[in-house]
Amino acid sequence: MPKKLLGVLISGLVCAVGALGSDFGLRLYGGWSYTDGGDLNKSITGWREYYGDRRSAGFSSSYNLGAMHSASELGAEAVLALSRQWNLSLGIGYISQKTSGQIFTRSVGHEEVTDSFPEPGAVDFEQTTEQRPDYTLLTIPVTLSLDYAFALGPRWRLTLGGGGGIYWGRLDLQESYNILSESVAEEPTANGIVRYIDQLRTTGEYSEELTSRGFGLHGRLGLEYWLSSSTFLSVAVLGRWVNMKGWEGSRRDASEWQWVYGLWGANSAEGQDERTEDGRLWKHDLRDDVTGESYPILVFGESAPSSGSRPARINLSGFSVRLGLGFRFGGKA
Repeated sequence: MPKKLLGVLISGLVCAVGALGSDFGLRLYGGWSYTDGGDLNKSITGWREYYGDRRSAGFSSSYNLGAMHSASELGAEAVLALSRQWNLSLGIGYISQKTSGQIFTRSVGHEEVTDSFPEPGAVDFEQTTEQRPDYTLLTIPVTLSLDYAFALGPRWRLTLGGGGGIYWGRLDLQESYNILSESVAEEPTANGIVRYIDQLRTTGEYSEELTSRGFGLHGRLGLEYWLSSSTFLSVAVLGRWVNMKGWEGSRRDASEWQWVYGLWGANSAEGQDERTEDGRLWKHDLRDDVTGESYPILVFGESAPSSGSRPARINLSGFSVRLGLGFRFGGKA
């Protein structure tokens, strides 16, 4: 949907350029960005540190989900030449970010049961979890910029400018998961050892879809090389401050489970569960009761998970490098 919207907006810009004539131009660009990411990247790092710091016996984990800093950009700007030096630009962009990975945990335990009858027994416990999260953040900025051009020669120009804009963001999380919990109790009897098994296996798909809108400011420095009086190539470095908060949307959790239980696992059952919920994304501090450390994470819910929680803030603050191709319809370069 964002790509379709971007196509419509770019078409509109082209039509506007053609209709408004000699004082206008069009710049198309693509590029790469490095962004801070705000609470989203803090949450990804927070979970990594939480699992890494756990020192409980029988626990192990593997966490290879990376923070989402890199972004690709596409966009277009309609440029109004106010004079030979000053340009006013209205821009539409499309910024895409993505990260995916795998998180694995394993907990094992053994307990001697001394009060069992007629002989002492033992219980072995194991739980494994596997998650495959896939985050996608898409942003459409609509910006207004004012630039000043310095002539460096017959074909070269240095531009310096800045401006602000509105940013529409969409965050999608798609995650598949597997959970296996199993306990085996062994009890000696007159006829030998018997086993009582309690095993629950769950597989599911979890998703969150959220949207937000925010305001941003930017400054940029560019270099243009004019191929002719109407066509030029450009490279620009842009610094950006953007804050988007109030992320709202819905989540869905659909799973299937199989339960094996009883003496030698003679009994079994299976079923399906599905749950949907509307809510917001919250920044929450997860506390480890053993170490006393706190870790910033994101939590989805209708209300704040604790008194210290606040609405999540995901930003695009950072810098970008853009390569562009521009056209001027009339006028002088």
